[in-house]
This record gives sequence, structure tokens and C-alpha cells, in this order.
Amino acid sequence: MGIKQLMSLIQEKAPKAIKHLQLDILTGKIVACDASMAIYQFLIATQTMKQGIGIQEMRDSEGNLTAHLVGLFSRTIQFMENGIKPVWVFDGKPPELKDHVLDKRKELKEGAEEEKERAIEAGDLETAKRMAGRSIKITPEMMQDAKKLLKLMGIPIIEAPSEAESQCATIAKLGLAYGTASEDMDSLTFGTNYLLRGFNSKKEPIIQIELAQVLAGFGMTHDQFVDLCILCGCDYTTNIPGIGPIKAFKYIEECKTIEEVIKKIEKENENPAKKKKYAIPANFNYEESRKLFNEPDVITDKAVLQEALKWDKPDEAALKDFLVAGKGFNDVKVENGLKRLKACQGKTNQARLDCFFKAGPPKTSALSNPATKPTKGGAGAMPGKKSMPAKK
Repeated sequence: MGIKQLMSLIQEKAPKAIKHLQLDILTGKIVACDASMAIYQFLIATQTMKQGIGIQEMRDSEGNLTAHLVGLFSRTIQFMENGIKPVWVFDGKPPELKDHVLDKRKELKEGAEEEKERAIEAGDLETAKRMAGRSIKITPEMMQDAKKLLKLMGIPIIEAPSEAESQCATIAKLGLAYGTASEDMDSLTFGTNYLLRGFNSKKEPIIQIELAQVLAGFGMTHDQFVDLCILCGCDYTTNIPGIGPIKAFKYIEECKTIEEVIKKIEKENENPAKKKKYAIPANFNYEESRKLFNEPDVITDKAVLQEALKWDKPDEAALKDFLVAGKGFNDVKVENGLKRLKACQGKTNQARLDCFFKAGPPKTSALSNPATKPTKGGAGAMPGKKSMPAKK
């Protein structure tokens, strides 16, 4: 989920923080990628519905889902061809404060699965597909396959102690990456310099959100921004019923901290002439949530992270064996992908040299104004199901 309605708040209060970019503007940069978020998107993007058949998904001969591997293979090559060096970051153990959210998500997935089956029986394909997306489950085996694929491609992976987006943000804050590629808005709360979204769109440019511009537009320090995000609603605690993003913004703008907001609400509630507007829930764990945002469980040793950020040549034989023999991928398409991967490895190295010797600020795009309606495709991220069909 991330932070409730944070994007709409940024659009209203800090529009200068948002830019629309073509992918090649990130040439020569390292990008920390939230693997779990991307894998979830790949699985949704490749689901199709057919009358009388039901949901069709990309699977190997043993019935295991493979769309996440197709997506990672294609997305990584796409990054490299644009001179971008991706590092994929995987989730570790979620913080205990998130247990209530995970339990609720599990319950919703089970309900969506049941509704999907009913919709298929009724021939309601639209509802069935919508529920199929909500019921997707990512298994540990799928994650292990994803890590294996990336290692065979010569792409660095980092296994976060806890949440991937917090580790991505840390990598960026340490100056080891330009920013974070994720759809989770709490990447900004964790302090990433730049949040990059929208890679799954084939026609639209990617969206870049700059944290410094968000803080400037909001007129807040990062500590105040963290409190704002908690008030808006985050994954770690329940929020105060009735307080949406606009009211949360006004409260933090005036009171600066959640403690002062609570004092103000309690004082307002003491007035017998006024009806109590807001009630502070007993399980409003804002202090613990604040600590998780400010002191997340992440790898902070710069030397350890630098050692992990190494891009190698792909292990061609092992990669072919894994994808073609093991997962039933089309051998010609895998071979073509390998050729593209090898060809662009030199490009990323040259791009890094070019960026080192060039003076002045980074390239800008005609689409950099958030008010400008994009006219050209940018991200071209996830190819359709036909891009990597399995052998029949």
C-alpha cells in the first residue's frame, strides 16, 4: 500500500517534485529496484481471460508460474540497453508492526480467489480477471527462481534484512544509486533521493519524484514529512479515523509533530460545546512507526554494499539450461535476449565514462514539466505475453 493518497498530495502541494522522463535520461546511473513490487506487476500484466477456458497464465511444464522470470529478464535487458545498471533488492522478514496488514492482505486474497472462481463459473470475465490480480500469491520458490535468474545474468542482487524499499532508499541515500524503482510511495518516507515509478507502462514516460522538491513544496523537514505520512496512513499502524491527507497536512503544517497534533485533538475534544470529531485509537502506534521509517532494519555498511554492486558477464550455458530446459522458454528468444544483454554490457560501461567526462547538469526531457501531456512512449517496460512464449 505505501502511504495513502501521498501522490495526490504531492501533485497538489509540490507539483515541481514530479517529472516525466524518457528512460534513456537515466543512462549511466545505478537504480535500486524493488524486486517484489516488480514481480507482482509482471504476474498481473501477463494474465489473460478466455471465454470457456478461464484465466491463462505463463507457466512451465510443471505448472509453475514463469511470468516473473520473463519480466525480470526483459526489464533487466531493457535497463541495460538504456545504459542503466539495475540492482535488484529482495524483501527479507517484514517488521512485526506490519503483521496486521499482512494478515488483512491474506484474508483479502482468499476472498478474491473465491470471488474469481464464482465469476469464472458465471462467465463474468471482467470480474474474474480483476479478482485474479488481487489473488496473486508470490511463493518463496518464485523468489528463489528470480534470484537465480538474475545471478546467471550477471546482475547484482541484495537480500534486505527486512523491507526492500527501505534498503533501496538506503542504497540511494549512501550515494550508491541514483534512486529507487518502485510503486511504493513509502520509499520517499524512507528517504530515497528519487522515486521512479511507472515502468510497466508501454506508452507513458516514467514518473520521477524528487524528495528534496517534495519537502520544499510541503515546507517541511523530513521528520515532519515522516509524521505526515504516518497520519495519512501507512502499513505499520492504524490511522486516526476521519483524518485524510489534506487534514493531515494541515495538522502537521500547524503542529509540526504527531504529539502536538494529538494534544490539539484532545483539547478540542474537551470542549463540551463541540462534538468530538476525532478519536485517537489505542493501537495508533505512531512512535514505533516513526522509528521504523527513521531507523529501518537495513544494511548500512557502505563497503558491504559496494562489494555487492558488481555486474558480471552472463553465464550463458547455465542461463539457457535454466530458462529453456528448466522453464520451457523459447530457445531462440532466450538466445536473442543473451545477445542483447552482452551487447549492452559494453554500453553501460561506456555510458558511465561518458557521464564522467561530460560537464553540466544531466539531460532534461521535453516531458519534464508535469503539466505537459506526454506524447511519446518511454518506459516500454513489460512486454506482453507473446514476448517470451513457452515451448509447446
